[in-house]
Amino acid sequence: MKQTFIHCLATALLLSLAALPARAQYVFKDSPDAASNGLGPYAQNFDGLAGTKANFASNSTLTGVYARYVLDTGTFAGVELESFTRAGTSAKLGPDDGTEGATAAGTVDADGTPHGPSWYHFGAPGGTDRSLGGIAGTTTGSGKGYVGIRLKNSSTKTIVNLEIQYAMEQWYNSSQTQAANVTVDYQRTTTTTATITSLTSGTWTAISELGVPAPSTSTAIAPRNGNAATNRRVKQTTLVGINLLAGQEIMVRFGYVFNSSTNGNGLSVDDIVVTPETNIYYSLPGDNKNLDSKNNWGTNVNGTGTAPTNFTAANTIYYVQGNTGTADRINGTWTVSGANSKIVVGTPSSPATLYVNANDLIQGTVDVGAGSTLQINQVNNNLSLGALHPSSTVEYVNASTTSQNVKGASYGTLKLSGTGPKSLTGGVLVNAGLAFNTTGASILSLNDYNLLLLKGATLTGLSGANAFFVTNGKGSLQRTVSSDGVDVLFPVGTSATSYTPALLSQTQAQSEDTYSVRVAPEAYVRYTNEVGVVGTEARDRNVKKTWFVGEEVAGNSSITLKLQWNDADVVTGFQNALAHINHYLNGVWDRYNTEQGATAGTIANSSVVTRTGITSFSPFAVSSLPNGSLPVVLTAFGAQRAGTAVACTWTTATEHNSRDFAVERSRNGLTFELLGRVAAQGSSSASRTYRFADEHPLAGLAYYRLRQTDLDGTESFSQVVAVNGSAALGMPAVVPNPGTGRFALVDADGRPLAGPAVVFNTLGAVVRRVPASQTGASSFDLSDQPAGLYLVQVPTAAGTYTVRVQKN
Repeated sequence: MKQTFIHCLATALLLSLAALPARAQYVFKDSPDAASNGLGPYAQNFDGLAGTKANFASNSTLTGVYARYVLDTGTFAGVELESFTRAGTSAKLGPDDGTEGATAAGTVDADGTPHGPSWYHFGAPGGTDRSLGGIAGTTTGSGKGYVGIRLKNSSTKTIVNLEIQYAMEQWYNSSQTQAANVTVDYQRTTTTTATITSLTSGTWTAISELGVPAPSTSTAIAPRNGNAATNRRVKQTTLVGINLLAGQEIMVRFGYVFNSSTNGNGLSVDDIVVTPETNIYYSLPGDNKNLDSKNNWGTNVNGTGTAPTNFTAANTIYYVQGNTGTADRINGTWTVSGANSKIVVGTPSSPATLYVNANDLIQGTVDVGAGSTLQINQVNNNLSLGALHPSSTVEYVNASTTSQNVKGASYGTLKLSGTGPKSLTGGVLVNAGLAFNTTGASILSLNDYNLLLLKGATLTGLSGANAFFVTNGKGSLQRTVSSDGVDVLFPVGTSATSYTPALLSQTQAQSEDTYSVRVAPEAYVRYTNEVGVVGTEARDRNVKKTWFVGEEVAGNSSITLKLQWNDADVVTGFQNALAHINHYLNGVWDRYNTEQGATAGTIANSSVVTRTGITSFSPFAVSSLPNGSLPVVLTAFGAQRAGTAVACTWTTATEHNSRDFAVERSRNGLTFELLGRVAAQGSSSASRTYRFADEHPLAGLAYYRLRQTDLDGTESFSQVVAVNGSAALGMPAVVPNPGTGRFALVDADGRPLAGPAVVFNTLGAVVRRVPASQTGASSFDLSDQPAGLYLVQVPTAAGTYTVRVQKN
């Protein structure tokens, strides 16, 4: 943080220190009260700073939290200064989302608002999720800032171990790396009367396991979203044998250098959790020792000693020992229900393995310690996962044909074993690596959840079409793409039998970023919110896939994109020699075809094509049309009654070699007849609107569509629209439409229709006969029918009408 110090700083310093109120530190107590969680975890998320801009007073603004700094040189070198202390106007702790990092010179407005290098509570503009830190720059000499957490044991028990977890967030990237890190140390008292009020004096012990470098220093020089997992690192360790007696204190401090030449980044700490361990039991390590038996636990590290009287006591840690995988050590149900109590696989000094079989039931929070492994051989697993150490492993084992649930969590190493399918039930972050641990097929479906591999996390066990991620919903695979020009593989597919990956690389300096990829069935002429508009499926010399590629921070990228598809994915007439990647942007497909020609893919009967210099992201598709674009882009088609006629109107965004549009009409939604033709523009990059009037419409319900024909004879169809008859009041309808199972007959005003009706599939087969209802609307259930289009014929006094209904 930049400081401009002159001799009036002495006066400012004295005034600021004199203004600090006296407050007690946070205390651990035997029982919870309004100020303490008892012997449960201490938690500080800094959200109490939301909406504030004021001087931050150590141990007052937030009880037990200190924010101070020291300078390395000058008159006040080594003097511990409050975060707001300046030579002139005090600098208030205000909000920032990283944008102040771009201001090189640190200044303070007359009202105390800081700019540039200073202390801030970081978060999204107006957001309540806050963190505490600063823009760590300076121009007058280096120094160091500290955030301290002061704790005291005011219980009657000895705190044997102290578990510490926190998140470091990067909110601005200056590109400087030499001192871009957070260090963590602690100091404790050795008597019950001593106190700790300084962040620099006394003896401090480094906690190297909690130190962490800034994660995003190779990205663009710009603000970062510190709440995003790619710009955030969670660290965890346990101070073993701390033996903090009643009345003794401990201070944990988080430090970072402020110097523009070596740091200058926006760094902060968040979500600090300190858990005192006062009541500890260790399991006997034998493979035949059931964990749900109290007799197999003791207070000694080897599992001997006093056994617990129950598994319901509060604030108790149960360390699981033993290292043999597949050893079933739970006899039915094991319940650990005490407040703040939990199961930990492995001790802080000795890793362990816990195997959970199909019939095992654990009710309680399960942490997995450093180097330890949790094996889950359950399809619908019931485990409540707690903290998973970055060096731990969680292995999901499934050999059945039923999909196994993979829980949303922050994993160290995530291992997927067995040939059975697996499916995410929540968002997943992987710190160290993800392994497909089988020689056969191994598929992980993402559903609507993202799976993020942090920078440096490995991805192993891939075997082409046998092991990959199925993007069957809105969930994406997310990986870091550095600026070294090396291809980063995104092994994705639309189903277990359709492997269609993407590869990304780039070489532009400071372009590193996190990219997301998912692939969806079909390519469409139009999209709404990354969803293809039904009825606009592309069917002209293209691959029937869409790849959605996104970047976390827009700008400074120049991606080389490679897309792979299978022979079975192409439309008739597709030519590999003319294949190229098109980009959908601002509502239209571009005409890019400079780079064309596919080469052999990585699996049999597959091909891959490349496009370079991509700087913006949205849907991508593969086409072999000579003009470099997907077909005519219909942006709208509608039909409605206008007097005695029906007016048909449609709009195109672009046209390429388009010949004409045929307007067609149907009584039943299946068989269409030609009404007339309208000549097309031919080729146009501007929006065009066309009209056609049906001067002799049907009296009842009618369906309309467009048949668009290119100069080479290629045809495509619009979506089908329905127009009610001239006596619309009694026109039948089906609600809901679309729907998922049960439907009802109503008239155009939503009033019940008694029926009867007959339901057909698109092959003309009767799937339901709906009798007339004596009490209200006739209803029918299609829950046992496949998704798709169905036709409902309803006889009325005005004739028989056919209603199209979509079952999802």
